[in-house]
Formats: sequence, C-alpha cells, structure tokens
Amino acid sequence: MTTSQTRPAHHLHIKPSSYTSNTVVVTPHTPSSASLSTMRVETNDYYGPPTGVSDSFMFSVLCVFDFTSEEAGQLSFNKNEILEIIKCDNTGWWAAMRKEGSVVGWIPQAYVIRLPDDMVERLRNIREEFRVYEYEAEQLYNTAPVSRIAPLFDTDSATSSPLPEYEEYKANTPSTPHHNPREIAQPNARRDHNINPKAKDSPRCRPQPPPSPTSPMPHPPPTSEKRLKHTASSPNVDASRSQGASLSINRSIRRRPVMVEDNSTLTRLSTLIESKNTREIEKLASPDIAGSFEALSKRARENKPPKRKGSADARQIQTIIHIRPSYLQPQLTAQIDEDTKGHIRTATLPALIERLTTDMGPADLTKIAESSAFTNVFLMTFRTFMTADELFEALIKRYNMGPYKKLADNEYKDWKANLRVPTQHRILEIFSIWLEDHRLLEEEPHISQRLTNFLSTIRTPPHNTQADAIIKNIERLTFTVPNKLSTTATPKKPRKSKAHKNDLLKLDPADIAEQLALLEHALYAKVTPQECLAYAKTQTGEAVCKLQEFCSTHDKLGSWVKSSILNNEILGKRAGTVDFWIKVSEKCRLLNNFASMSAIIIALSSTAITGLHLTWAHVSRRSTLDALLRHNEPNGGFAGYRSLLQNVEGPCVPFITMYLTDIIHAQEHFANQDADGRIYFYQRARWYEITTNMLRFQNRTYSIAPGESTMNFIESHLREGVLRDQNWFWSKSQEVQHSELAHADIRKGLEAAGF
Repeated sequence: MTTSQTRPAHHLHIKPSSYTSNTVVVTPHTPSSASLSTMRVETNDYYGPPTGVSDSFMFSVLCVFDFTSEEAGQLSFNKNEILEIIKCDNTGWWAAMRKEGSVVGWIPQAYVIRLPDDMVERLRNIREEFRVYEYEAEQLYNTAPVSRIAPLFDTDSATSSPLPEYEEYKANTPSTPHHNPREIAQPNARRDHNINPKAKDSPRCRPQPPPSPTSPMPHPPPTSEKRLKHTASSPNVDASRSQGASLSINRSIRRRPVMVEDNSTLTRLSTLIESKNTREIEKLASPDIAGSFEALSKRARENKPPKRKGSADARQIQTIIHIRPSYLQPQLTAQIDEDTKGHIRTATLPALIERLTTDMGPADLTKIAESSAFTNVFLMTFRTFMTADELFEALIKRYNMGPYKKLADNEYKDWKANLRVPTQHRILEIFSIWLEDHRLLEEEPHISQRLTNFLSTIRTPPHNTQADAIIKNIERLTFTVPNKLSTTATPKKPRKSKAHKNDLLKLDPADIAEQLALLEHALYAKVTPQECLAYAKTQTGEAVCKLQEFCSTHDKLGSWVKSSILNNEILGKRAGTVDFWIKVSEKCRLLNNFASMSAIIIALSSTAITGLHLTWAHVSRRSTLDALLRHNEPNGGFAGYRSLLQNVEGPCVPFITMYLTDIIHAQEHFANQDADGRIYFYQRARWYEITTNMLRFQNRTYSIAPGESTMNFIESHLREGVLRDQNWFWSKSQEVQHSELAHADIRKGLEAAGF
C-alpha cells in the first residue's frame, strides 16, 4: 500500500425514529466504495431507520386540498401529497403519516381521496403538482361511456393497425421516470433501506396515533367552478409536462385528440370559448366524446366499405354522442355548486328553477332517478326559501320562455322543437307532481284556481291533452271526500271487551294495545311534511298544531300509566298494574306501535315509579321491561329504534322524537348557510330525507276494528292525564313510599311476634 492510498472512512448513520429496530447500518463515507465496505452491525438500540413500517399501512390517500392546523395531534399537509393511513376513526378523522416520515397525526377525511393500490406508485413517479390532475384524468377515463362506432382500422390487415408503430416508438423512446422529490432529498435513507434485505420481513408494530381530536370536522373549501381537465395548455405547462416521459407515453395511447380535420368540432369549440360555456368546453375537449374521431372514422369508412355480418351477435349498436348547440344548453349552470357526486351544495334560485324545469330526455336510469330525487326535494322544501305564489309565477314565466339571444330562422326552429317544447312538457309534469304528491290543494288551495285558469288557455297541441288531464285531476281531488279509515285489509272482528266498570285490571292488555295503535296512527296520519319542516324553527303554534297533538299523546299516556299505579292503595294491585302495563307495552312492540311502547316504558322507568321498591319486589315481568328499555336508549341517535324500523313491513307508528331531534340538528348544523343570494340545498336534502323517513308509514293502516267501549275508556283517561303536573306525581310517589315503609315495619313486627 502506497502512502497516497488512504483507508476509506466509515460513517455511522443513526436516525432517531419512533419505531424499534434491531439493525444499525454502517456505510462508507466514500460513495464509490459502497458495494465493498457496507457492513451491518446487530444491536438492540432503540434508534434505527423505520424499516418495515409499510406493513402497518392500511391504504394510501391523495390530498386534494391544503390543510393547516395548529392543534396538537393533527397533521398539516399540502395539496398533491400522498399520505399513508394507519387508522380510520368513525368521526371522519384519519390517522396518517408520510411514507418516509415518522410523525403520525390526524387528518380530515373530506380533504383526501383514497387511492387504488395500482395508482399509488404511478402517482409517486409523477411530478407532485400534476398528481391531482392525473388522478382526475384517470377517473374521467375509467367512468367514460363506451362509444361503439365503426372500426377505425381494417382488423383483417396487419399493416393497418397502429400497434407496431407504437411498439417501435416505445422501443426508441428512452424512459426517464421522475423520482419523488422526497426520495431525492434523502438518498442515504433509500440506500440504507436497500442494504438491509431482512428489514421487510422483520415484525413491526402498528404506529400508535395520538388521541382522537375533539375539534369539529372541517369542511373543504367550496369550488364554484369545475377545473378544465382538458383544455389548450399554456407553453409553461407544456414545458413542464414534457419532463414527465412516462405520463406522456401512457397518455398518448389512451387519450383521443381532437382531429384538425373535424371542422364541425373546431367550430363548436370556438363558439363555446366565446360564450365562456365551461361545462360544454370540458365535455367537448374530453377524450370520451366520439365526435373528435368522427373525421378519422369517416375516412376509414370511405376507404373500405363496411362488411355485412350475418350473425346477430356480431352486430354493433352505434351510439353517437351529439354536442348540442349553445342555445339548447342550460344558461345558469355556473350558478350551481356541486360536489364530486353531482349533489347540489349551493345554488341561486333562478338556477334551481332552471334545473327543475330541464327535460332529461332519453337519459339513463341513473339520471332519471337523480332528477326525480331533486324534484321531490325541491317541491317539499321550497317553502323554506320562497312562497307558493312565487314558485307558481316562476313556472309560468319559464313556460312562456323565449330565446336568450337572437337566433337565425333554422336555429329558432331547432330551439323551439328541442328546448321550449320539452321544457313546457316538463313544467306541466311539475304541476302534476306538485298536485298529487306534495299536497298543493291542502297547503295552497288558492293556487288551484290560478292553475286551472292557466291550463284552460292551453288549447293547441302538443300540450293540450296533458293540460286537460291535470284539470280533471284537480276536479277529482277537490270533490273527493277522504276516507278516514282506509285500511289495506278487511278489519277483523272487534274483541269482546269485559265489563270493566272503570277497572283497568279487568281489561285485556291486548285490547288496550290494539286500540292505542288505532288512536296513535290516526293522529300520526294527520302530520304533514310542512309541519315537520316548520318544527326546525318553532315547536309551538298553528304551524305545528297536528304534530304537537300527536306528540302530546305520548305525554298523556305516560301520565295515565303513572297515575294508575300511584292511585292504588293496595300493594298487590300496584304490582299487578305494573305487570299489566308491561304486557301492554310488549303487545305494542308486536304491533309496531313504538310511540305507545315508548310512552309506557318511559313512565314505568321514571323516578316516581322506580322509587316504589316494595312494589317492584312483587312485579313478575321486570326482565321483559328491561329488554324493552334497551330499545329506548338514546345512544347512537336511538339506534335501537332505528334498527327496529328497518325490519318493519306492515303498519307502524314510529317513535318520532328521534326524527324531530335530527331536524333540529340539521337546522343548527347548517345555520346561516343561505347567503349572497344562494340557497344551501344540502340542508334541504337532509330535511327531505328525515321527513320522508318519519312519515313513510302514514299510508299503512291497521286492519283492526275500533272498539267503542275500550276507546272511550282510553280517551277519558288520557284527558285526565293533562290535569296532573310533575309535582303531583312526585308528592304522590313520596306518600306511597312512606306507606310502603310503614306496612313493611308492621309486617316485620307481626313476623317477630310469631304471626
């Protein structure tokens, strides 16, 4: 060894980590001698690189918004980052960490998107600022409808296929994949990870996140306009994208460019750019539109005539996606803010009217279902942001619509046939739905006369037949007397009630339960959706009178139960009365009368009754009551009652307290969201969902014959329950408890004397 030769120095890399490790990697200080001088030293030190941590990851997510938080335990991140999820909390907070990091923190679920396993590595190899765009482009490509058009190339000729040209291009193009900037910044960490081949198999523990955050879940920032995913890019963007060779190669095969020879498409694109119609520009520039390949397919058909195939299975149905002119498109789309699923967040009132009256045409079943859901939500909840007269006038104005700009003669004919006539047909449909399904005659009887006058003016095709049908429907509904006891089946014969002589214990508990079901359902069927919506702002008054009457029966029944127990002076009769009401509540459970069942078991579990310890010692059905009380627990938003309602098929009287609580919560959660002339439609959709679930059993009536004697007995005692307040029950309970103690002392004295 000469004097000029120096011994390569070794450098010890020890990285602090929150995970235990059994190895410390020793690498030479000189990079060129890495392959010869790398050594691994076994140690039990706490510190070491976080190898094998990937085994504890659940999945990866892509950050689609920036998130900054100063709270301890939360992880801030930037848009386009990829994080690893290690725990999912049902509150909407997820515990996450970076792949090369060691800090675990909580992130809001709404700010990220879960990535499929096959996309994670591909997105990591793309420049970070392009990741969200690449993910959106991939989702657009995967969800695009398949367009069946004529073959672009002769499948019988090998020379006509573009595949050999692509293979030659791929072979001659050097692959220059991009590395993750985080990986470039930490070369030693990557080298150390590769040197330790056993680290992947070493047992690791799942990283423990900090305690769940107690702060409310943040909402992502609203986006008023959708980004254009496929538009003419600027030179700077083109220069940046040219650096990602893997992205350009993959996209060159899968994306379909707009052909220069397709003059109709280019003319259409120029018109849309001038009118700033971003939605249609996005559709036109999308690779999913078959119109961009129209010129190419036309040349292919001219060069080779199509072959006639005799087999029916080989026939192809050609689906052509037409791009409608701007004068046939909705004009207020930009005033509607939608989420990623197409649900409306906020919108202006004119935009909602336009969406309501837009004819879907021959759309698929999914779009028809979405349109029907939007129509029902709007017609049930429109009174929360406008009056019925304002809606009627807006629909009439929309019916008499004109073109928004001057059109040529041929364009006007096209607009009249393909926009105005379908829109007018849709408006008449809206009037019919409002009339039949959303109580137009009951809620706004004065509108019916105005509607009849308007429909009488429509005397020419193509809408005169539809208008006449609505007029006849108005007359039918106006002069129809509603049947107060419309049952789905023939009522069974009434029970033979015993001569009770005002003695509760002489009645049949099943008879009491059946008559309570009839009484409660009759009151429940009178509740209207508008009263449920009004309950969000006021719980008393004329606006909620029928709802208040139904809810008051719950309190009256509870008072009757407690007074019937406390008014008995004899211990045995008190215990027998408790057993009687437990039998009634059990029968109410079988009849799906959860309103009466709830009132009875709440009364039996009240302080005034549970304090009668000597009485409960003689009750034989205590275990049955405990089983029923489990359904009444408020945990999980009364999860017990919700579980029962999911399995109900026949008549039912639901426990509506949980639904009224949901309505109040929706009002508080979305409070003060209507601003700047925009309507927060999320809140209306939530109210519609709650109200529909609450009233969905109104048309399912019981096939039980009313018993006059038993019904009169029930109604008289319910009226007496109003006369007693809580102070009376408390005082009476204390009196009975003292009486029980006195009788217990006398009994003990007699037993001690030998009696």
